[in-house]
Amino acid sequence: MVASSFAPVIGGAESYAIDVARGLAARGHQVTVATDVPHGHRPGDPFGDPDRVAVNRFSQYRALLDDPSKLRWEQMAYSLMPELAACAEESRPELVLTNSLDAAQLGKTLALELDIPWVAAFHEHAPEDEPLARGRLRLVYDALRPALVLAGSNLYAERARRWGGEVPLKLIYHGVDTDVFHPEASGSAVRARYGFGPGDLLIVSAGRLKPRKGMRDLIGAFHLVHRRDRRARLLIVGSTSSASTRYAEQLEDDVDRLGLRAVVAIDRTVGFDRMPSVLAAADIVAQPSWEEGLGLSVLEAMSAGRATVTTDVVGIREILSRPDIALVVPARKPRALAEALALLMRAPELRRRLGSQARRHVEERFSRGRMLVEVEAALRGVLDAQRRSEPGYV
Repeated sequence: MVASSFAPVIGGAESYAIDVARGLAARGHQVTVATDVPHGHRPGDPFGDPDRVAVNRFSQYRALLDDPSKLRWEQMAYSLMPELAACAEESRPELVLTNSLDAAQLGKTLALELDIPWVAAFHEHAPEDEPLARGRLRLVYDALRPALVLAGSNLYAERARRWGGEVPLKLIYHGVDTDVFHPEASGSAVRARYGFGPGDLLIVSAGRLKPRKGMRDLIGAFHLVHRRDRRARLLIVGSTSSASTRYAEQLEDDVDRLGLRAVVAIDRTVGFDRMPSVLAAADIVAQPSWEEGLGLSVLEAMSAGRATVTTDVVGIREILSRPDIALVVPARKPRALAEALALLMRAPELRRRLGSQARRHVEERFSRGRMLVEVEAALRGVLDAQRRSEPGYV
């Protein structure tokens, strides 16, 4: 697996990567991950990587980028190749799986070098808005053309069809580890960590700190809620990896401007391994996104059996196929969000019922076990097709 970002960084792409890597390793496959050293860490730092997964965090390329004797443009294109070649020499892969658009060229290069198939999963929400988007998407989907695209939602499937034409495609919904994100997990240590008591009503929101996550809307809504119920507390966790430090600063400024510092905590250091306990600490989970590819954080909250308030946007709408598993409000409407939160604050039985029904929904349609069975079958199918095409196959 080639993934530009991997646990402990949190986010939908990272959750998918660690779930697939860990799950396939547990099913007896040899899994090697090629990735970067996360921001704020040094090469060699321990990360608690999943059992039976060899995680190679590249760092030598940084010296090549900074070497004044090198052409920087050339190194931007090729500085990862030596470490990737050494990783491949050691692991001898039969298939390469990439986890983002930026990893596609590396994946294709490795596949051509070793004569192995390349399978791609993509998690970028709006790459069409990036510079040279048309050329970039045509390059990845059509010119490089993966042996298979694993689409985690209809949004990603439609993008593959648009830019890749007849590119082989398999729709496999992203799954959640229902054993880890479980209603019986304990969140008491998390509450103690941030100074929240058992009598507080805690709202939690998790995700990358970027505008499309709608967290400034949440702070505005929470201000209205707290004026009505002084038991209300808010915890926002996430990272600024592939996000915006400026947006994180705006969140902090909003908290101070509204006089909420005593009842709101924002933590940029929470990694993937702490997310189950963070969600377990919540009475309510709020995910007020403006845009989503699928809404994996919503599924994690639902799997944890927590009453959830989220927004009526394409990616999230796709997973909320029942009306009785979450409260849904229009995006970018802090007052509507506040009303939904206030309703749940004063209705413990509604919270319990929504959480229970949401949990069953995830178990039935969005479990990690179901996803892994389908991903494994899809990868086996690609390998079988490769072998059938080899000279001398009988």
